[in-house]
Amino acid sequence: MATSTLGPLVRLWGLHTEQLPPPSATADELTPLLVAILQEAVPFIDSAAPKEAPNSKADPRLWKPKGNHAHADSKARVEVLERIIPAAELEKVKGSSQGKVKAETWCCRRSVHEDREETGSASWDEFVACFREHHAESEKAFTPACLDAHEALRWDCSGVVVDDVQEGGVAWTGLQLRVEEMRHRIGKPVLKDRTFPVLQVTASSSSSSSSSAAAAAADGDEFVVVSIPVPDFGEASDRSKLAKEKGAQIAFYVSVERIRKTSDGRIEWLMATASDAAGVLPAWVQNLAAPGVIWKDVPLFLGWVARERQKEEQPDGEEQRNGGREAAPQASSTGAEADDDVSAVSDVAN
Repeated sequence: MATSTLGPLVRLWGLHTEQLPPPSATADELTPLLVAILQEAVPFIDSAAPKEAPNSKADPRLWKPKGNHAHADSKARVEVLERIIPAAELEKVKGSSQGKVKAETWCCRRSVHEDREETGSASWDEFVACFREHHAESEKAFTPACLDAHEALRWDCSGVVVDDVQEGGVAWTGLQLRVEEMRHRIGKPVLKDRTFPVLQVTASSSSSSSSSAAAAAADGDEFVVVSIPVPDFGEASDRSKLAKEKGAQIAFYVSVERIRKTSDGRIEWLMATASDAAGVLPAWVQNLAAPGVIWKDVPLFLGWVARERQKEEQPDGEEQRNGGREAAPQASSTGAEADDDVSAVSDVAN
């Protein structure tokens, strides 16, 4: 198991726009940042479900169980964990631009699914298409509270050499680096919508037998998605669309997501996040509610992808199934009924 060492990058305080690479940055200029982010993110997420530990049990010194949930749209149960990182630990890694820091409360969910295109589960190809290739579009499509998504900036990572990015015992390739802006509804009319600008890194495990970086990523059996807040992006960048809108309430979230094939042929879906909705909503209220919310993404996605398959199977549909999902899902597929479905749950506290 990789050592879970905290760092200054994958943090809720985020990055300033001036810390981002220039849009024209070369592979050599991008590589140090990508390596540094993976060096923090990969060991951190592995501590919640170590690949080398029996049954991938979390390190009990770090992560505490917060429940185990079932839903009709998911054949797999969803385990929820929580980790509180004290302010004293974060003080050791903060940069000179940070003032007084607060403790971070991270929530994590873990579920293990059959690699099948069937109700209550999803195939590896579907996970890759929806979360590695089209993460923001997919989130907007299956999450009723996600109102808008905008890719503001993307860097060309095609020249990043596979051997230059190795962490957690895995060689990483197929790297992607972008700034995404997401807008979420959190409680209208009482609370304003929140806009989240994030720097997002995607990396795939490498197949050493493949002849190119693209082929290596396609053949890999694991990928990670890391999102880091860029709270001043709307003010500091002309690439912004959502964050720069008048009256936009900027909020923060940091997350590390890992999706991988397990040794028995199933798919583990692991995601840890810390967030701050800012505004008038107290942090303690948000932290108290988070364990009861984070797990619902699993049935939301699986219910949505099942409905998408049904649409593709219709003889008069615009698309026919071809064994994989090549196009990004459309936001119009999302309906309010998905939110209603998830409210009918069976929760079992550990």
